[in-house]
Amino acid sequence: MSVQGPQRRLLGSLNSTPPATPPLRPPTNQTGPQCLEVSVPDGLFLGLGLVSVLENVLVVAAIAKNRNLHSPMYYFICCLAVSDLLVSVSNVLEMAVVQQLDDAIDVLVCGAMVSSLCFLGAIAVDR
Repeated sequence: MSVQGPQRRLLGSLNSTPPATPPLRPPTNQTGPQCLEVSVPDGLFLGLGLVSVLENVLVVAAIAKNRNLHSPMYYFICCLAVSDLLVSVSNVLEMAVVQQLDDAIDVLVCGAMVSSLCFLGAIAVDR
């Protein structure tokens, strides 16, 4: 039994393989209307870093001077302030002075952030 006319076209379309499609690739990084650039002045980061340095120095000085604050919980808070002080100082240094040592500063920031998180955990456990 042979297939005639429209039935032949239908069977032919069912048996044919679809054309090869190119593999999907992630879009290239293009700047356009989808990506808006936000410009934040360097002075803002520098100012926030200096305020943070001052606040953390005050915390460390208060804990060091006041004898009533010499308990394990306050030592953890002091260590947290020192870690945050390292982050602040490294940010201020990166913004103000040493942009050539970007990788070294980034390592310092990451290490200080991890230590801050560890001291926050220690404070939570102590409470």
